[in-house]
Amino acid sequence: MNILVRPLSPFGAEVIGIDLEDEAALDGDISRTLRAAWVEHGILLFRGALHSEAVHLRLSRVFGEPQPSAVSRINDASNPYLMTLNQRPGDASKETFTLFEIDGERRTGWLGWHWDQSFTAEIVRGALLRMITPASFDGRTGFIDAAAAYDRLTPAMQRRIEGLEVVYHFTAAQEQNRFGFPRGLRVAQRNPKAEAALAQYRRDFPPVVHPLVITQQETGRKVLKLSPMHAQAILGMDPAESDALLEELADHLVDARFAYFHTWQADDGIVWDNWRTIHCATGVPFDVERLAQRTTLVGDYKLGRYLDPAERHGGPRRRFDD
Repeated sequence: MNILVRPLSPFGAEVIGIDLEDEAALDGDISRTLRAAWVEHGILLFRGALHSEAVHLRLSRVFGEPQPSAVSRINDASNPYLMTLNQRPGDASKETFTLFEIDGERRTGWLGWHWDQSFTAEIVRGALLRMITPASFDGRTGFIDAAAAYDRLTPAMQRRIEGLEVVYHFTAAQEQNRFGFPRGLRVAQRNPKAEAALAQYRRDFPPVVHPLVITQQETGRKVLKLSPMHAQAILGMDPAESDALLEELADHLVDARFAYFHTWQADDGIVWDNWRTIHCATGVPFDVERLAQRTTLVGDYKLGRYLDPAERHGGPRRRFDD
């Protein structure tokens, strides 16, 4: 089978010419080719190629072993390795439902820029999202290459941030995130049960610490390892200096000029490297339907830790996944 890996702009790549319905399509050589392309490009797009859950899981295993989401309410009832992301038109019944207003537009399912599970000490390797019912309006997913963002920093800033660490603490109410988020973000509607639920989630996850700069293991490239969502402070730095530095770095990182925004079609799939990229969701209007499924890929770069070492063995079990 001859496959083509075609670069996307401004980063990432699309895989063309692979028939994922053919169980032999992901033999050793092709799997190695796909894995190498993933390392090189950060995200891989398979347009219109994932027609079933079986294909979704088969392709996921090329990049890592799937693990169930710890959030049982969004796991598929028949297969816990699949996370179901479903926006039903006009449905505000989800416990954490929020309708945001951003620049005069109201969206549900909106997520700010982040890397998955920055609020935990162990970081998953990646994820594969498959679109089943694309939104009739917007519903895009955005990706930014944090390795390229590091390269765009001045040499002086690169030297300044080397060795620094960031404290993260779960911030489920996204309007409370302070760095890299729209200044005009506000809540237009929220499920009355959400306040208690979001407060409980915050109590369930003690603060953790992650390095601000990491090195991509396969290539030696430096990565600006900042998740604007959940970031609280630079460990050990004066609060005013910490806030100023995080604001500057987050604004640099989330510059939309360097983002790839994917407009979904049915059966599209995108796999991303969670150690190298950040992503966001633009959301949909309240009356628009969107249905997707996602696998989460096992992995931990073993650089994160709890801020309080006592939490290492007795900390709460993770129950929520951003």
